Amino acid sequence: MPNDGSTAFDEYEEAAKLTVKLIDHSHTPDAISDAILESIIELSANTLLSVWDADTGLSVSSLAALFTLNKIGAGYRRVRLYGAYEAGRLYRRRLKNK
Repeated sequence: MPNDGSTAFDEYEEAAKLTVKLIDHSHTPDAISDAILESIIELSANTLLSVWDADTGLSVSSLAALFTLNKIGAGYRRVRLYGAYEAGRLYRRRLKNK
């Protein structure tokens, strides 16, 4: 994780490394990898950045640069929002099926 002496780019680079690690992990479901890769393709299509490397697939440094160009910071809020929505939806479905 980034420390107090890190630059803003270091934090984006850490996020890029974690993204690549998630995509490359052998236990990540294909549907999740596909969704992430599709989002990366769409984000990079709107810029002149090429995040792809012939040898390694995704370039961490280019991906980090791509991340710097996009709105950030709502991920943790979105996880809680969607989690609350899904938990409520499942609760209402259980009540309906009783």
